[in-house]
Amino acid sequence: MATKKAKAVSKPAPKKAAPKAAAKKAAPKAAAKKAAPKADAGKLAIDGGSKVFKEAFPSWPCFEESTVQAVANLLRTGKVNYWTGQMPGTKAADHISVGMAFEQAWAKWLGVKNAISVTNGTAALHVALGALNIGPGDEVICTSYSFIASSFCALQAGALPVFCDVDESHTMDPKKIEALINPRTKAIVVVHLYGIIADMDPIMKIAKKHKLKVIEDCAQCFGGVYKGKKAGTIGDVGCFSFCQSKHFTTGGEGGMVVTNDDDLAWECRSFRDHGYDVQAKQNLLVMEGKQLYIHKRVGFNFRMTEMQSMIGLCELKRFDKWNLKNRIRNGKYLINALKNHPLVKYTPVDTKERQNCFWWCPIVIKPELLKKGITTAKFIAAMAAEGVPVYSVLWPEMYKELAYVKQNGFGTAKYPFKDPKARKIDYTKFNCKMANSLTDRTISFFTHPVYTEKHMKAYVDAFIKVAKAYMK
Repeated sequence: MATKKAKAVSKPAPKKAAPKAAAKKAAPKAAAKKAAPKADAGKLAIDGGSKVFKEAFPSWPCFEESTVQAVANLLRTGKVNYWTGQMPGTKAADHISVGMAFEQAWAKWLGVKNAISVTNGTAALHVALGALNIGPGDEVICTSYSFIASSFCALQAGALPVFCDVDESHTMDPKKIEALINPRTKAIVVVHLYGIIADMDPIMKIAKKHKLKVIEDCAQCFGGVYKGKKAGTIGDVGCFSFCQSKHFTTGGEGGMVVTNDDDLAWECRSFRDHGYDVQAKQNLLVMEGKQLYIHKRVGFNFRMTEMQSMIGLCELKRFDKWNLKNRIRNGKYLINALKNHPLVKYTPVDTKERQNCFWWCPIVIKPELLKKGITTAKFIAAMAAEGVPVYSVLWPEMYKELAYVKQNGFGTAKYPFKDPKARKIDYTKFNCKMANSLTDRTISFFTHPVYTEKHMKAYVDAFIKVAKAYMK
């Protein structure tokens, strides 16, 4: 017979010893994990904080698909040389290449009589000085504050550059020019840096007084306007660069020389093209068909290719309505947002009389207001860490380049530095004080047309954030 199972009796579990902090209640499991600390909005990204802008800025340059197709179609024709090419829609008998069509379009856009396309901006300056017959024994007044090509053009012509200081606008100071003029002086190279057009009236007045030629270096100034006149149309000759980084590019390199002087234009064409005889003012191919020997002077081959010219033609169509318009919008945004900031000393000149076309936007700060050990370079690095592309100053004291310090000219003769016809110039003695003061004070902002308001806002936010952390 089955026996009854005894009921199982549960013994109460022994009480655990109370923890030392018995008064404190145990934290719920959900909150057991330590909460992540909130990001400190004021902590700089360079110190581990959160970035102001986390996206990548758009790259520049960029080309429309129609430009790509136009170049591809051109390549298929096999006619890719300035002289043998043919502009679509023209007859072969017209002898109008894409290069010539681009020259005509550029001249029309700028409002000048003549435009001569060349391989790059450096070649444009070389052609200008060569056509003006500047050479050995001559001197050319150049700004100290620019890319090296703005003074090398004088050396390449056989002359010597003499460096002039700038004013707070980053462009040549008219008040400093006359002290540099002597009987050897033949020309002035004026650079419209960053898109800031120089104060041209006093410069032209000085040039006229001393019978000097004026070359405008507009490599960074496409569409800048001085009292109603576009950059490049005020002096005797204007020079443009279509390099990769410029307002627009003709495929990485390219340039243009412009002038209202017809005779000078033909001299430019000759110098660009092996010195062919332009006295008859004829197309080179037409001239070659009439005579065998056609070269009257030493010249170079600085011709632009048809592909470069086609890119230029296409890009010029959208320049005013998109490229320049957006650059001006971006530049004005930065100026308006930062001009009253206590750290800012100068913003770029942009007035009714001197209209800026904003290649870049250089902001000059007051480093003396920064904390001990904080330099402009460190400020720029901190801004870059916030996710915005910024740059420093661009070559304020060109005479510090080794080529000038050591006078490393052409060949063993160090030409033209050691030319017996030349004046002995010690480039280590130059001291352009304003250019020097701008060296450690300038922060350069990009104003590419592909940037929108959110990119400009990111620039401003990054500047304000870094300034707040680094100012005394």
